[in-house]
Amino acid sequence: MSLIQRIDALLPQTQCGKCGHPGCKPYAEGIAQGEAINKCPPGGQETIAGLAQLLNVAVLELDSSRGQAPAQIAFIREAECIGCTKCIQACPIDAIVGAAKLMHTVIIDECTGCDLCVAPCPVDCIEMQPLHLATVLPVVGDLATTAEERQARSTKRDHTRRRFEQRNARLQREEEHKLAERLARTKRPAPVDEVSSNPVQAAIERVRAQKAAAMDAAVKKAKINLAMSRSQLNKSLKAFGHPPTFEQQSQLIILQQQFEVAEQELSSLEVSIPVVAAPATHKDPDLKRAKIQFAMRRAELKKAQDNHADAQQLAALSAALTAAEQALHHAEEGSEQPRPDLQRIEKRPIDSQLRQLKTALAYARADLSKLERQPATSETELAVARQHLDEAQRLVDAHVST
Repeated sequence: MSLIQRIDALLPQTQCGKCGHPGCKPYAEGIAQGEAINKCPPGGQETIAGLAQLLNVAVLELDSSRGQAPAQIAFIREAECIGCTKCIQACPIDAIVGAAKLMHTVIIDECTGCDLCVAPCPVDCIEMQPLHLATVLPVVGDLATTAEERQARSTKRDHTRRRFEQRNARLQREEEHKLAERLARTKRPAPVDEVSSNPVQAAIERVRAQKAAAMDAAVKKAKINLAMSRSQLNKSLKAFGHPPTFEQQSQLIILQQQFEVAEQELSSLEVSIPVVAAPATHKDPDLKRAKIQFAMRRAELKKAQDNHADAQQLAALSAALTAAEQALHHAEEGSEQPRPDLQRIEKRPIDSQLRQLKTALAYARADLSKLERQPATSETELAVARQHLDEAQRLVDAHVST
């Protein structure tokens, strides 16, 4: 075995990237070239000690800037999974099974706890849970010191490395197969009737069909991106507090910008497609955005009035509402979409106290649901949360009955 192979044999094979490299093999190559041996949080001190002994260098403390990586395993809340397959594509060792638009699940005995599947999930239904010794031997860490346990972890590392290499080989075969199919399609001769009748026209029709198929695929992808960004924005709006913190507000701004970019991309693609339906059915994105901004400014002013904000803040919010209303009027004037024939009706007065009670009820229900999903929650915490929920429901019922 070469030095790189012997170094790679000591690494945990999680392929998590916490060392700054795209996998364990690249990090082994870096160590062989003189890179520090303490950049692998999943390996812990055991891996550092093994590398130090192999390379005959001093044992270092784990680099704290790389974070901590306790023994853990991915868990998919299957009831919330939408079957997007993004976690399957992100898993480096094919430890997640499922199919498009169907529920996914994690193979416990194969998962290495790399948490690479958490970030791509558009509905945030994947969580990392502690890996118990009773379930499966830990892949890495300092939890065991006996020779049998070290041998078991070494066997697990070899098995995981083989799965990683087999996955890469499979992906390469699939890519080569797709490339061969594309080359075969380009070299495929035209039908005899097309060649005999009008080969130029047949070639033009094939190009048009290919462009139409590519445009349909681009529009479909843009619609998916728009739906995912809208889902993430709505999920964050529901999860964050009222009012949100500064960090939450910054995240909301980023999500709103991503949503607007996805909306603009879809609009630009739809404009380039010939319009078959009536022009009245086309939605103006600028007008829609102006309506959303106007509704948000109006809600902010109403909330500030309910909270008895100071005069300076109310004046600023009122000016923002006026500017949003003017922008809406300009968007309506520049839009080709016909204006609806509206008839103003008197609305029932809003019961601010009932709305506050229902908001408190929703927060109490969300808090209880969050605690029930956490395995470390104690019965005392659950009892207190249920008591808050019952009290909030009682207040709402009492207000409605009066």
